[in-house]
Amino acid sequence: MSVFSNRSGLRTSALVLLLILLFSADCAAMIYRPSVGRFKDGFLLWHKDQYYLFSMYNTTGEEANFRSVWLATSSDGVHWKHVGPVIKDAPFNIWAMSVHPLGDRFIMNHGSFSRPGVQNVIRFWESSDLVHWTFMGHDADLFPDSRWYHPDSRLDCMSVVPVVKDGQTKYYGFATGPGGFLESADGIRWSGKPQPTIDWGTVGPPPTPPDEGGFEIGGCHEINGKFYLVGGWFNYMGSTGYGVYTLVADTPLGPFRADAAAYRLCGNSTRWVALWARFYQTNNDLLVNGYMYSGYTYETGDTWLPPLKRAVVDSGGHLRLGYWKGNDALKAAPVNVDLSTCKKVYPGDANRDCLCVASANRLDIQAQPERGSVLRMNVPTTVAVLDDTFDCGKGVVIEGTIQATCRDRRLVASSVGFYLEEKPGEGTAILLHGHGRTEIGKMTLNDRMDFRAEDTIGPGCAAPNGIVPHANHTFRLLIRKNMFELYLDDMLVQTFNTTHEPGGIGLTPRRIGFIAENGQGLFENLRVWSMTLDE
Repeated sequence: MSVFSNRSGLRTSALVLLLILLFSADCAAMIYRPSVGRFKDGFLLWHKDQYYLFSMYNTTGEEANFRSVWLATSSDGVHWKHVGPVIKDAPFNIWAMSVHPLGDRFIMNHGSFSRPGVQNVIRFWESSDLVHWTFMGHDADLFPDSRWYHPDSRLDCMSVVPVVKDGQTKYYGFATGPGGFLESADGIRWSGKPQPTIDWGTVGPPPTPPDEGGFEIGGCHEINGKFYLVGGWFNYMGSTGYGVYTLVADTPLGPFRADAAAYRLCGNSTRWVALWARFYQTNNDLLVNGYMYSGYTYETGDTWLPPLKRAVVDSGGHLRLGYWKGNDALKAAPVNVDLSTCKKVYPGDANRDCLCVASANRLDIQAQPERGSVLRMNVPTTVAVLDDTFDCGKGVVIEGTIQATCRDRRLVASSVGFYLEEKPGEGTAILLHGHGRTEIGKMTLNDRMDFRAEDTIGPGCAAPNGIVPHANHTFRLLIRKNMFELYLDDMLVQTFNTTHEPGGIGLTPRRIGFIAENGQGLFENLRVWSMTLDE
């Protein structure tokens, strides 16, 4: 039964109201997904102390069947309630959407298709309560402006930015597609504009086909008088996965420039894991949301909402993602942990240069002798694992301090990190290097250590590039099921999962360990909480 409604006044049917009641039970939110079906390309809106998560939705998982909009709500941005499909079985595809307030109502726009395979139209809906939506009719459909763009070129999902000047508000639209720059005087009727100039600088443009436009636009927001435009693509900047990148301008009209110093905002790897970045303002914070997969690509695994992030602009004007204090609501009762139970699992006990010296609240992992070279085949490595078992399926939060150091303080090639043991002798390693690089990948511990990097963070990334040698850093490691996030000094390092091979789903970690390479790793002030989640 369809709950599609049109401008003549046919309202969302009673079925949606029934679904709201059926799906209104509390649902876990580190990390969130619908109870049934699949969602993706989520958009969050904060309104009257309530968080609203909208997303394209279907129950089959097939791309062609996204014809509904899912809604979940939250009072804290962490614990969500299913509302259910508030638009269901529309007579056209509903792809990524955005919602902007306009007076006493809200306008939703989303990508759609004029005919099979031709994604060249944005369609509009309106609501007074964010739950009941009315289609605004095909007269409101927006197509590429034929004065500048081919009518069949892509036009998909518009981020709306209101700009007030001389007491007047003008609306600018940033949509995916070559004709995706638009403007409006009233926030309803839009006209296409020529593409803003983009200075790609030393990074080079993404490898998008001409009819796709530069990026899949996630969002645009004015911060401290500058306009930050974020968009994603794959097979770009040396990685086959999907990454999100930042362009900056002084006005919404451009010109925009690629922020080379912090260009890769998030995502990217040898596979698709974390996608999109979309802005939304609360009463206190400018936040960013995206979505992630538990599998190897978007074709495998489930789609989830990761923890929300703060949009942080540093003193150099670079956009980065930070830990949002609202995520502290994930912490339930603390779990007792004794670092003295940490036992070395690699290398064997016969190696007396690689030690694990543990007390109740301090762990000193030594990987000796120290070498000036960072060639992996020559680097001594020590891995120690806690005897404590945590319920990573339900979720844990681990915090503490971490330091990479060595006896010869002239050397800066020491590394530290975390080992998520999935089965004996095998797991996922997160390596924070003292030479300005972070690596995440599969680690195997047999007669020798083998590490296969699946993601690398280095110069040009907004995330922390490794670790400062001989300095203490705070860390936050959030793990749930086979997915995890790491923050260093409250800045996002990466959102990732333990899936290492195509076609499968990675294992949930069973134990947590710590790594030192080419020196000493010091871990202190360790605290662990189970998560306040039920699913």
